[in-house]
Amino acid sequence: MAKLWPPTRFWQIWALAGMVVLTAAFWWGVKGYALFESGGPRGAIADGLLRFSLLVLTPALLLVWLAAAWLRRRVGDSGYWQMLGLVAMIWAGAVLVTRMLAA
Repeated sequence: MAKLWPPTRFWQIWALAGMVVLTAAFWWGVKGYALFESGGPRGAIADGLLRFSLLVLTPALLLVWLAAAWLRRRVGDSGYWQMLGLVAMIWAGAVLVTRMLAA
């Protein structure tokens, strides 16, 4: 049986990345919901992107982060970080574009 402590480098980095991922997802959940509820003038594209980023992309980002143990066995360490990076970049791009369009 392997020792449980200290954790592997993967889990140390995963915990640090989690602080960023969870903070960003929480921030966008609050900020995006406030933007959605404000009822300010938005175009159809901005409104659709806002809804999509809140309802699909944010949960996808959290699920990829939370499913690390399952994904790591299937895609390996580097594959997991590439997948998390891809989802995070798509999420960040959608948030950035939504903020620009809704401002």
